[in-house]
Amino acid sequence: MVKEIAHRRRQIPGAVSGAMQELQEHFGYLSEEALIMLAEELEVPLSRLFGMATFFSFFNLKPRGERHLQVCTGTACHVLGAEQIGRKIERDLNISDGNATSDLSFSFEKVRCLGCCSLAPVVRVNDEIHGRVRVKTVDQLLKKKLPKEKRLED
Repeated sequence: MVKEIAHRRRQIPGAVSGAMQELQEHFGYLSEEALIMLAEELEVPLSRLFGMATFFSFFNLKPRGERHLQVCTGTACHVLGAEQIGRKIERDLNISDGNATSDLSFSFEKVRCLGCCSLAPVVRVNDEIHGRVRVKTVDQLLKKKLPKEKRLED
């Protein structure tokens, strides 16, 4: 798959970032092995790929869970309890910031700002924004069913 993507994108301006995005869409994250192969195929330094993967927040170097939770820690969210919400998620799921559960059902990260300050505090689950979250409502958020098309078992 890596060779196919590299071959298809080799002559396109911005091939590196486009190829990295396509790899992540296919595999769910950018593994070290995939980045090494891509660097070889595109004849670019591996350090360039790792530099891009660590600079841009939309690239993932670790697998994400089926439900990826992002707790906004921007000013409005922080003031209204984001830290306590994050701690509850970490405690309930037994994971820390930037990690996933062993079964990959959940992953969790704290992010600087989700741009929804009027809804603070905010938690994003995959692509769905949840506003005015409270510590006591985190359990409901964790138990909420995913839309049918998002469930792994289907």
